[in-house]
Amino acid sequence: MWSWIPRHRGDFEHFHGNQAAKRFKLSQQVRFVMTKQKTHKSTKKRFRLTASGKVKHRKCGTSHLAISKPAKKIRQLRGTRVLEPSMTRAIVDALRGNSY
Repeated sequence: MWSWIPRHRGDFEHFHGNQAAKRFKLSQQVRFVMTKQKTHKSTKKRFRLTASGKVKHRKCGTSHLAISKPAKKIRQLRGTRVLEPSMTRAIVDALRGNSY
């Protein structure tokens, strides 16, 4: 490839002639493509979108050290919870439409 990238069409014409500049203009449309936006994988593992657009998540404090928590607390931590509406937009943006 080139050791330098021409910034303007005139720069390319100066070194390579008019025909090469036309080819460069056509190939330029293919070469400079935006990269795809990636899904935030840890967000995808922790949150799930419902059909109505709400965000569900698992309650924290259930993974370990349960012996020191009262039985009532452990019961209350079961299941999932709906995320606050103020945080929903950030999660939806991070998921980019890819949810389980």
